Amino acid sequence: MVAAIVILGPAIQQNIGDGDPVARASTTVAAMPLLQQTRLVCVEVLGRSVVRRVAEELRQNGVEMISVVADASLPVHAGLDPFCDLPVCWTENAWSEAIQKLMTYKENGVEAILLVRVGAYIEFDIADALQFHREHGSAVTRAFAEHNPLEFWIIDPAGVADSDGMLNALTAAYSGRYRVRGYVNRLEHPGDLRRLAVDGLSNRCRLTPVCSETRAGIWIEEGAQVHRDARIVAPAYIGRNAIIAEQCLITRCSNVESNCQIDYGTVVEDSSILSNTYVGIGLDLSHSIADGSKLLNLQRGVTLEIADPCVLRQNGMPNRDRHRQRPGILGLGGAQLTPAREDMR
Repeated sequence: MVAAIVILGPAIQQNIGDGDPVARASTTVAAMPLLQQTRLVCVEVLGRSVVRRVAEELRQNGVEMISVVADASLPVHAGLDPFCDLPVCWTENAWSEAIQKLMTYKENGVEAILLVRVGAYIEFDIADALQFHREHGSAVTRAFAEHNPLEFWIIDPAGVADSDGMLNALTAAYSGRYRVRGYVNRLEHPGDLRRLAVDGLSNRCRLTPVCSETRAGIWIEEGAQVHRDARIVAPAYIGRNAIIAEQCLITRCSNVESNCQIDYGTVVEDSSILSNTYVGIGLDLSHSIADGSKLLNLQRGVTLEIADPCVLRQNGMPNRDRHRQRPGILGLGGAQLTPAREDMR
């Protein structure tokens, strides 16, 4: 029987000294707030957050017993619900709670426990990792990419005596090492989030849009509205309930996530528009990430706060330009497209 504990919290320290186990978790968090106080692993990328994809991957691999632990002190989005029907335990110290749950699994006779601190996007074969763990007979096996440790462990509860021993075993240098040969993105910087979207759209990793292609290299979610005079150039992704207005151009591995609005004549090139963002009329966004009223230019490494809500804002604010008529939209199952063009194939 295999169980899993998923942690949304701070990174564990590599070198553990003496003291209370609660103090042994680092207070610094990799991939801390992107632009609007949301952790990178909680941000939608091609329709799903990394956190939610982890939970779905575990279930697809037959892991039914999944506990989710989230640190209440972290600046996660208030509306975070990445696990669908999985309950989330919010706590003051995620690692302490996770160790307690791990010991409970031990008492219930669980043979192997997958412990995942979600701070990176990792692709590997869970069945192969479990086989490696059993063959090598270590109490704890830790995943590595090249020579760098990842925060993914496989634990044999019978090989660890108590909670103090468990926490020490997680960072022990002598633990088993499982080499991850698949794609790894550590999500340490917003640019890594942009790279993940590009790699997903370019088939360089298994992270793909959650919907089917409407045309080759173009993914448009149910409920999205794309004006017939807008151009979507593959590869590109348009999220659920997004609105792409007349004369817009979405191109070069751009992703427009759920509930976004790209207004008349705007060009989005090699950029990510995060959920619930309005982008105004006649703009040219390139090599950027837009999140509400904030814009990060990845080439210059500069983040701007846009004060004018007619230019950039959190979607849902009333549009000041109430006299401009909304372009007409033609429909096909909720997703709107022009007739096929060469630049959309």
